[in-house]
Amino acid sequence: MSLKDLESIFPSWHVGRDYYLALIGKLFQGVGNFAITGYILYIMTDFLHRGNQTQSSIQLINAIMLVFGILMGFVAGPLSDKFKVLKWPVGFSTIFLAIGALSLFLLRNNTGIIIYAFAAGLGMGIWNSLDNLLNLEVIPDPDRVAFFLGIYNLGNTITQAIAPVIAAAVIAWFGFSAIFIVSFIFSLIGGISMLCIKSVKR
Repeated sequence: MSLKDLESIFPSWHVGRDYYLALIGKLFQGVGNFAITGYILYIMTDFLHRGNQTQSSIQLINAIMLVFGILMGFVAGPLSDKFKVLKWPVGFSTIFLAIGALSLFLLRNNTGIIIYAFAAGLGMGIWNSLDNLLNLEVIPDPDRVAFFLGIYNLGNTITQAIAPVIAAAVIAWFGFSAIFIVSFIFSLIGGISMLCIKSVKR
């Protein structure tokens, strides 16, 4: 397949810049998120040493994230429409994940767990409510919306597959504490990528 054939399927960076930035943001956000959630049981037992409080800590995190997920489903969209903002909440939702990962790494106690749950819950709630709308705004070819949405949504599957692999390698090389730094860096890059989109002003 020649470069010209490839460009007939995937537009050049000049044409599809904002779409590619959204895709990069989704991939990095996904790895940042799943690197922690995929190992949350081991984080509680082997890193935070929660012992018999492991189950209650995981339930607390899941409950807070569920509440925010439902709440943002009703709130984020209407607020985005009212204030005409889209890029900023999506970008900062990923940065919230970075803050949550850093809180677990630095505090390593109940306060860190609660901050992580609130930050990750808020971040994922906003993300799940608005990221597909942002992607629709940056589709490079309006005649192939389904194709570009399909590629974009592959990010969910890809990140769930590769995040545990990356996390396992990092844990093997550097220990459990390193996955929080990986999550922080990946989430931060994902948020910055979203904020660098130009065609959506705010």
